[in-house]
Amino acid sequence: MKPPVHFRVAMFVPPHRDIVDQAFQQKFPNITFCKAHTFEDLARELPTCQALLINNSLYSAEVSRLVTRHAPELEWIQFTTVGIDTAFRRGLPSGVVITNMRGVRSEVLASHVMALMLGVQRGFRNFETFRKQKQWNRDGMSPYLRTLEESTLVIAGLGSIGSNVARKAKAFDMRVIGVTRQGATQPGPVDPYVDKMVSRKHFREVLPEADVLVLSLPLEPQTHHMLGAKELAIMKPEAIVINISRGALIDEPALIDALKNRRIGGAGLDVVENEPLAAESPLWEMDNVLLTPHIGGRGGTAQDRRAALLLEENLLRFQAGESLKNEVDPDTGRLKISLLR
Repeated sequence: MKPPVHFRVAMFVPPHRDIVDQAFQQKFPNITFCKAHTFEDLARELPTCQALLINNSLYSAEVSRLVTRHAPELEWIQFTTVGIDTAFRRGLPSGVVITNMRGVRSEVLASHVMALMLGVQRGFRNFETFRKQKQWNRDGMSPYLRTLEESTLVIAGLGSIGSNVARKAKAFDMRVIGVTRQGATQPGPVDPYVDKMVSRKHFREVLPEADVLVLSLPLEPQTHHMLGAKELAIMKPEAIVINISRGALIDEPALIDALKNRRIGGAGLDVVENEPLAAESPLWEMDNVLLTPHIGGRGGTAQDRRAALLLEENLLRFQAGESLKNEVDPDTGRLKISLLR
């Protein structure tokens, strides 16, 4: 049996994304993992590396320059994130296989969606005002309390995250409408947890039905500001918006205006258009808004294990010269194939 070829992997990831510990490295004695902490470290390691492990937010213009001009042996970039829109904007090298972590953080993100949804619907933000005043104000809370059962959830984007949200929503007896790129491809719903499926071109048509709208689709030219003033104007006054994908899916000034004037009921936002959120943003103080700092996909050892397993399998596939899981089309940014589901 031919032994695996030795190769080098450059790593440029923040500490919370580092899944390559000593035990992991021992599984691959023929692979050298080169951990870089600065641009200078990365510039030193890249010229002799065949693979790069990096997350989307760290793929800066300087990293793009290094990988396109100073990494002659680079064959594969594995992102530790699902979204890689920043990397596409900065520029990816031609002829290099690109893979992401689709499916690894779906459960955690879906749980975060439910937390934001319940938090807004149950008025948690409002109670914080009473809490600061040390008021056990049951009657004051009553106007803000709503429930999920028998309400309609519209999920824009039914990938692994959206599908997990649909499954969890069914446990709360919600009616689920899915919005996908193609819509239903056959009579009846194609997802057992989705009651109705429509294509993106019918997005506006289902908005008046939404008690809750969840955005869980990638940022593309076609989805930029897909939720704007016109869309918000046709939603129910008690409807809430949850965004755990990319802030630019929403026209933020239009959302702020709708929230301020109570044209919609509230919002749960893990992402905003420009991060970090500016100190002067009205979103900080709004009592009908829950904010989290883009941490919806973090937390828990289970997802770290899933990430490690995906990386492990892709390393084995790379060694064997086989197709990798979660390969992304470098021209469109969309997944080519997924062997994860």
